[in-house]
Amino acid sequence: MERKLELIEKMEAKGMSVDQAAEAIAFDPKVLKLYLVKDAYPVPKRILDKLETALAN
Repeated sequence: MERKLELIEKMEAKGMSVDQAAEAIAFDPKVLKLYLVKDAYPVPKRILDKLETALAN
């Protein structure tokens, strides 16, 4: 969950919306919005990896 929250914070710091993040990783924005709620629900590692890569660019 920590990694999820860190990535959400990075997205917010960059001013990146969930829709933009979904486009960057070629993922369904509706599903990504559900994953990126600030809660304890886990996000698949592959999605977190893709998000991390997209935010690094």
